[in-house]
Amino acid sequence: MEFFKMSGAGNDFVLFDNRAGVLKGERFGDLVRHICTRALSVGADGVVLLEPSTVANVRAAFFNPDGEPTFCGNGARCAARLAYLKGIAPARMTVETSVMVHRAEVKGAQVSFEMRDPQGFDDSVEVEVASEKFRGVWVDTGVPHFVVFRPFAESGSIDTLARALRSHPRFAPAGTNVDFVQPGAGGSLSIRTYERGVEGETLACGTGSVAAALAAVASGKASSPVVLRARSGAVLTVRFEGPPRRASGVRLEGEARLIYVGQLGEEALQGFSPRS
Repeated sequence: MEFFKMSGAGNDFVLFDNRAGVLKGERFGDLVRHICTRALSVGADGVVLLEPSTVANVRAAFFNPDGEPTFCGNGARCAARLAYLKGIAPARMTVETSVMVHRAEVKGAQVSFEMRDPQGFDDSVEVEVASEKFRGVWVDTGVPHFVVFRPFAESGSIDTLARALRSHPRFAPAGTNVDFVQPGAGGSLSIRTYERGVEGETLACGTGSVAAALAAVASGKASSPVVLRARSGAVLTVRFEGPPRRASGVRLEGEARLIYVGQLGEEALQGFSPRS
């Protein structure tokens, strides 16, 4: 089975052209969990399916490594670029997702993708973890994010603290993604993101970058367009119009690279059990 390995600013994905509808059924979640397991299979932050659409040039479906469906900004940019490279869609296209019909534009390896307007913006969220209080912004940019402006070391793990925030009762039952943000070089912001579903830090997060940009503008730390540097070192740009609480015309821009094309063998799905 042919697959495409792509990276959106450090978020890596396995993409399939599923316009024939071959990948489906009750066992698909198990297939995703196997494929995303690093070192034992292909390894990825998620799986993306390109599918036919009656309302757009193409439909993209996203799955976290735990096999659950989701929405993913960087995955969406990769989907748009692959749709263009395969001749499924023109450089200026529309992409249907579970969230909405988005507009996207491909220029070389750069992809600009229209994101959903933010929902539930709340800049007064305060939670306590390990006897420390954390005040931040909660916002849904396609998936929920809790953004905390907090100094962090470029090295070292954020997983222990972020995992506790991700599962805090304040965000129950679904939990939340967690973003730590601090000032970066040249007026940019540095961001590190812990993603639910991945259950660990990823090298970049598109919806997290949008959430961080909205939170930064709301607190007077930046103005649109907002430039963010991901853990990977790649740069993402977020543009929007209006006040952050009621932002519109939100766009996520950055690289989406095709790394390689491969054939998935049977042994990629055999001989191991994915971690729960």
